[in-house]
Amino acid sequence: MIFLRLFIFTTLFSVVASFASAQTDKKWSTKQCSDLYKAIGFFTALADKHWKKKIEDKGALYASVAADYSTVYQTVCNK
Repeated sequence: MIFLRLFIFTTLFSVVASFASAQTDKKWSTKQCSDLYKAIGFFTALADKHWKKKIEDKGALYASVAADYSTVYQTVCNK
């Protein structure tokens, strides 16, 4: 279930990111930035949960996704 959620989230993000790359001058809307910020928190929490359960490979995956989303957030949301 978590894998499916991650797959859907990543796919959705990829589509949104491709449109954002075409808009170099425009920043994302407040809602889009808010959703991205929530996704960062979601993946960070998942990473923490898996690290505590000693499932390092999934923890590292979720931490990596959160880091990637953070980079995008800093780039397009101008925060």
